[in-house]
Amino acid sequence: MRATGGSEKALLADVPWPRLLFMPYVLNGLILIGSTLLAAGVILVTNWLALIPWRRSKGEHWSEQARLLYPAMFAARSNLLIIPGIITLSMRLLWPQASPLWVLTGIASLLGAYAGTLAMYREVFPRILLRDCLRQVATRILMQLPILLVFIGAAALMPSEFTGLAFAIAGTVIVSWVLWVRGGCVWVGRKLGLFVPAPARLQNIAEKASARMNVPFCRVLLMRSSFAQAFALPASRQLLFTERLLELLPDAEIAAICSHELAHLTESQAVRYSRSIVILTYAPWMFFSPLVHAFGFVAFIGLLFITLSVPRIYGRISRKLESRADEMAKANEGDAGTYARALMRIYADSLSPAVTGKVRAMHPHLYDRLLAAGVTPDFPRPAAPGATAWHARMFAALAVLLFAAFALQQMNLFSRAG
Repeated sequence: MRATGGSEKALLADVPWPRLLFMPYVLNGLILIGSTLLAAGVILVTNWLALIPWRRSKGEHWSEQARLLYPAMFAARSNLLIIPGIITLSMRLLWPQASPLWVLTGIASLLGAYAGTLAMYREVFPRILLRDCLRQVATRILMQLPILLVFIGAAALMPSEFTGLAFAIAGTVIVSWVLWVRGGCVWVGRKLGLFVPAPARLQNIAEKASARMNVPFCRVLLMRSSFAQAFALPASRQLLFTERLLELLPDAEIAAICSHELAHLTESQAVRYSRSIVILTYAPWMFFSPLVHAFGFVAFIGLLFITLSVPRIYGRISRKLESRADEMAKANEGDAGTYARALMRIYADSLSPAVTGKVRAMHPHLYDRLLAAGVTPDFPRPAAPGATAWHARMFAALAVLLFAAFALQQMNLFSRAG
């Protein structure tokens, strides 16, 4: 017995304990690095392939270039979430017990997806310096990741039955969303340096437009972005204008765009609530576990139906409100055609298509907006672009299949627990 005990101690002494203790951390680190590189590589390659039709259109009118670019850009934006989703779901299905690992995998692959998209934007918009592109990607991640984590965290913490805890979690998410849209996003953006005080030029333009329309606002801010855009936040009555907009447009056209944004501040409370329908695209997924536990696979189909249907409903609401804001902007422009010229510059600069599909469009077609503003475009009405690139459809179908497999896995776990 003594000899055996001595031999066991000798064997244990020969075991490389430090190596064994650190092996899981090394393996997890390699998985996270691999997920980041995989997401970046897949997006880099598919984006490059999707841009081939656009590359062939160089030298043609900007509206034709924009038409051919749209499917690639829409696919790139969609894949920023779809590719990390595929990687994360695959990890979750293979190792269902490694919860912290697949959550970290999702974050790592999301960062890789954003990194892989940089090359596409650098090719399409070479005027944007690399440092500006990196800054905008970083701020976008920091602005979007907290909200994404709130929804994912709520779904992960949600119990398998509709208990008081389930509704407490949902209530916390809803309160967080309300705080975010009522000024929280701007507060975070100011802390990150994304939003800065408006220069005197922009402040004067906004104040004059506000006085002319008799529509007060709380604050106007300058958004550090290389794309010409403007936003109104009706809940907090704030206006946002990007740096590129101020570089691109003269004062009269900025004032016309400001009139459009001020028009959104005149929308009724009921209209503001109707805009909130967009949260239903994602919020019901918080209840994934209790819904699947209660209704089985039918719940998954119902959630998927809601996610696909809400954008169509929201699009119809948004287009109607944008047309109303266009009418008010035209009524308050200085010289005739000022607002139309501003729209034309913005769309051409960002290579946004003059005609889009009705399903996803949040604004009316630019071509129709120009006609409504009293200006006939100097180019024929373009054909509508394709909805998205082929690879985005393939990845979306794969994501749905993986999510269906995850739903079935959860149903099996619930049946065993029961």
